[in-house]
Amino acid sequence: MMIGNLGRGKRGAKGMLLLLLCVAVLLLAGFRNGTSEDKEVSQLKRSLPLLSSLGVQAAKPDSPLRLVLKWQGEYHSNDNSDVSSAAEKLSAELGLGTVKHTEEDGHHAYRSAAAVDAYTRVSMLWSELNEAESYVIVTVESPDLLKAAVLEVEGEQAGVVMAQFGISAEWNASIQGIAKVQGDPEQALIQTENAMSDQLPGIAAVESYKDDTTFSRSYTMGHLGRFVQSGNHSVAMQTAIHTNDTDNSNRITIGFPLITVEY
Repeated sequence: MMIGNLGRGKRGAKGMLLLLLCVAVLLLAGFRNGTSEDKEVSQLKRSLPLLSSLGVQAAKPDSPLRLVLKWQGEYHSNDNSDVSSAAEKLSAELGLGTVKHTEEDGHHAYRSAAAVDAYTRVSMLWSELNEAESYVIVTVESPDLLKAAVLEVEGEQAGVVMAQFGISAEWNASIQGIAKVQGDPEQALIQTENAMSDQLPGIAAVESYKDDTTFSRSYTMGHLGRFVQSGNHSVAMQTAIHTNDTDNSNRITIGFPLITVEY
């Protein structure tokens, strides 16, 4: 694996700080791949099996693998149509439950969710930015990926439905479990990288973060075709190992192109 010399982040901040920064990068910069919705779904079909395989390899054999897939994008209304009706229509097309209207951070928000089965759940968050613009996130997740027989199909279908609804949505996905390698997070992540290297040709680490309980790196990896621009780097993957304060066990998280769940 091509791992370069990486600068270390300042100690003391928790993994959540990096999570918030990553989310800010996603919202402000966007996923810079310039693809159509059809290609988004095509990329997802190629990427999810790889992410799943990496999770199986990096986690303990008896560890449930939590997978969170998010589709997110802007909805534009050109005719000042009723936003609540649009949110209800999208929720219905996704097969979700009753839409609940709330106020969040000064914006109208609409939420709905439904369990597809015991291991797959789909949820929608529609946030109204102004009269003509909204931001929509559809999440497909499972607490135990290896038992979630329909997650991949549900994930693809969510992207198709949003595209048909006029939302130029893009996806990101994260997988998480108890790490196979325990001990110091930095050394554990380095060993995990070495174990995954055969599945990740051309990968190169470009950024890192470290505090007392977490070590994370992000990577360029051209063959995936999905990336986020971070400074001068086109980041396609991020991994993190976080030591749980309660039992000192290591949790591994892998994200394409970035981690958008809590470590």
